[in-house]
Amino acid sequence: MSSVAAAAPYSSPLAASLAEDVLARLDRYARIDTQAGRGERAQSPSTPGQLDLSRLLVAELLEIGLSDAVLDDHGYVTATLGASEGLPPETRTIGFIAHVDVSPDAPAEGVRPIVHRAYDGGIITLPNGGTVLDPERMPALARKVGHDLITSSGDTLLGADDKAGVAEIMAAVAHLAAHPELPRPTIRVCFTPDEEIGEGATLFDIDAFGAYCAYTMDGSEIGELQDETFTAAEVVIEVTGVDVHPGFATGKLVNAATVASHIVAALPTDRLTPTTTSGREGFVHVFEVSGDAGHAKVATIVRDFDDDLLAGHVAFVRETAERIAADWPGATVAIKDRRQYPNMRDHLKPFPDVVAKAEAAIAAEGLTPKRTSIRGGTDGSVLSARGLPTPNIFTGGHEFHSVREWASVHDMASAAAVIVHLAEAWTKP
Repeated sequence: MSSVAAAAPYSSPLAASLAEDVLARLDRYARIDTQAGRGERAQSPSTPGQLDLSRLLVAELLEIGLSDAVLDDHGYVTATLGASEGLPPETRTIGFIAHVDVSPDAPAEGVRPIVHRAYDGGIITLPNGGTVLDPERMPALARKVGHDLITSSGDTLLGADDKAGVAEIMAAVAHLAAHPELPRPTIRVCFTPDEEIGEGATLFDIDAFGAYCAYTMDGSEIGELQDETFTAAEVVIEVTGVDVHPGFATGKLVNAATVASHIVAALPTDRLTPTTTSGREGFVHVFEVSGDAGHAKVATIVRDFDDDLLAGHVAFVRETAERIAADWPGATVAIKDRRQYPNMRDHLKPFPDVVAKAEAAIAAEGLTPKRTSIRGGTDGSVLSARGLPTPNIFTGGHEFHSVREWASVHDMASAAAVIVHLAEAWTKP
């Protein structure tokens, strides 16, 4: 950085008091490799590293004083912080949820977090991988002058998605446990595995969790409150060719890898892609192409905010694959599609108090609530559909799923403070 900048103020004295704990926790958690495993999941969690962090969280929750903290057989950590005294019996139990796994989209082994104090607004050059954070290309970064920032060293992701959320919940619960005079309902916490591969809520025991509602701490920009997500599907195309020795292939060989490449090439590049859509527009994203002359695979994710539009995109991918394969006699395609998560919007509508309390808590921290839609999903997408209304709250992390990932310590502290305010909000009528 080019010069020393003045440190920015925190959003409140409460946030300032939580900042160093949140930072220390993210630094500690980020160093544990919890990358989820892509592909068919043989067990939960999909990778053993997630259990390493989960065991640490159980130990820390017990140390805080949450005596029922436990790690179950599927990799879910749960614990309870009891309500403050004198609350009426009808006071609701609420929950806070974050996921311990990180994305398989970028390297996650050997994360070495770097703290940049009082960011001066210039270009941040990370020591490894030639990674550069440029505020001219990252408007969110340009807004954080004076903030303390945390990044990776440039050759791995940071893991703020969602270890920032984990750290914020842990710091807020520790603060509430240390200050029994602060009003709070019974609070349930859960740290889930495998959210990044769409399985975080699959084995979540809602009845045992016992909350009226919950909040995922899994958003980004400060003040965000999200009550709508993509509805999502995965479409996998398996191509089988006719494989023979290339020296004797005349008139015989049907190369599955070539057929797969033609299927990918037939999908549009000027529309219906992540790079050409924004706002409420959906897309088809090819995230994996693999195989050889005999067998090949094209894996895509399909997204939209509307179920009917999503179904149309899935049908389009299927029709494209079948049409292209038909041009290659001898080639066959097997196409599988599965729903990954729903749009939480309609499932939250019957519970307006859940979103209203979150807006009130964000405002109580001195922030402007920003209700937005997620061009993605959270555990709350599935949990809301299953009957546990679960909107999403900001964490202060940015550039998720990449080696450019970073987080604002100031905004993380604000998110932890919002949890404290939200606990108080649920003690009021």
